[in-house]
Amino acid sequence: MCGRQVGKSVSAAAFEVIDSISIPHFKTLYVSPSLKQTSTFSNTRVAKIMRHSPFINRHYLSAKIPDNVFLKMLQNGSELLFTYACDNPDRARGISADRITYDEVQDILYDEVVPVINECLANSKYGFISYMGTPKTMDNTIQFLWESSTQSEYCIKCTACNAWSYFREPDRGLGKAGVVCIKCAKPLDVRTGVWVDMNPIPPGLDPEDPAGHRIKAFHIPQTILPANNEAPERWARILDKRDKYSDSRFKNEVLGVSDAIGTRLVSLQELMSFCQDYAIEKAPTTFTRSSATKVVGGVDWSGGGTKGHSRTVAWIWQTSASGGPKLKTLWYRIFPSNNPVEDVSEIARVFKLYGVDIVIGDAGEGALANAQLKQYIGANKVFQVQYGSSAAKPVKWNGRDRYMVDRTTMIDNFLMDVKKGRVVYPNAASSRQAFDDMLNVYEEVTMTGKKVWRHAPSQPDDALHAQIFGWIGCKILFQEMEFYA
Repeated sequence: MCGRQVGKSVSAAAFEVIDSISIPHFKTLYVSPSLKQTSTFSNTRVAKIMRHSPFINRHYLSAKIPDNVFLKMLQNGSELLFTYACDNPDRARGISADRITYDEVQDILYDEVVPVINECLANSKYGFISYMGTPKTMDNTIQFLWESSTQSEYCIKCTACNAWSYFREPDRGLGKAGVVCIKCAKPLDVRTGVWVDMNPIPPGLDPEDPAGHRIKAFHIPQTILPANNEAPERWARILDKRDKYSDSRFKNEVLGVSDAIGTRLVSLQELMSFCQDYAIEKAPTTFTRSSATKVVGGVDWSGGGTKGHSRTVAWIWQTSASGGPKLKTLWYRIFPSNNPVEDVSEIARVFKLYGVDIVIGDAGEGALANAQLKQYIGANKVFQVQYGSSAAKPVKWNGRDRYMVDRTTMIDNFLMDVKKGRVVYPNAASSRQAFDDMLNVYEEVTMTGKKVWRHAPSQPDDALHAQIFGWIGCKILFQEMEFYA
């Protein structure tokens, strides 16, 4: 977990090249959030190390083997593969690897991407994984990884008072000419520091045991680099940033510390104001449908999630037969099972009871469940949606079996409809669990300037997506395909 410009990408490139030249037939997979970041890393980090090393040039490179942005091969059979994934892991499916390096991991969705890509290591006897990035909010992927790690800090002992210092706060330990003791303010020699695990592996727990695996993590702020402490002009830049940056930005980019809470578009108070005085049943048995309405279902199937936090959620909306400004929640249920197939029959029963006109199911983890749902209620009523990143055309049929939709655009537009009072929920007691899922989602801007919606890996958001899938079903049913950019 690093501040900006502390050498993390160069270190990642060095690890990858060393593995590749020292272990024949070793496969490395590099993953960043964007095509631009991946091509930059491949061309200006890995390629430069390899091409400017006489030793590597002489023994490992050849004009006869591939050497391009996305694949570099060495004469010893090793391969370096480069891809990118922000919220969709599909580009990495089917690849086998011995090491995966995630760069700028703070901009990669954890549950949606990391567990899927980590399966690329399933057949490797090495199974190395590196996560590198600069912190953002307290909800972010990198903060989640940090909390599951050894949380190693670089600690420096003061020769004047014998106190130990490490650096996580903008107003502590930053002297006029370099880092100082946080107790007595005497100058410190950064070259004498040692790494200390603040969250050590418990005694008796084998760190190599998969059942008790822990991440070894290092916090690397700009302030501990000798290059910054020993060059007055470089230290002056840090002090200048402390004066000009907000506390949050200084903590993120200079100190490499997570800070603040992500931005939410709607508040709990707003959501409560959209509740009406009716309740919903967990397992309804009767329903009388008006001919003047249309009924649409949405399902977000469980994918397992981090520590089992992902669940299957089914949602039913009602609107007027001609479309209309408001959607009313008829029913929803959050199923505790991590196996979506177990819940299909009950979901199908309720959908048939309410006479749904169309159902949209999550294609990401629900291909089998969607197929079974078709058998229960009819293939002409069940369609799949897969999230991706395609703002040019927010909703697009792939010509085979699913709609491809832009995740950020869909969340933006749905939450704007909610905020404008176009959605009706049952009473607060019935809605609160769904509202919790909705409030777990927050807005961030990646380092490339792209806006994305995140959720803390330990906090589920399935009820939000079940609503969105049903809402997309209404859009498809009435051919209302205009979305805010």
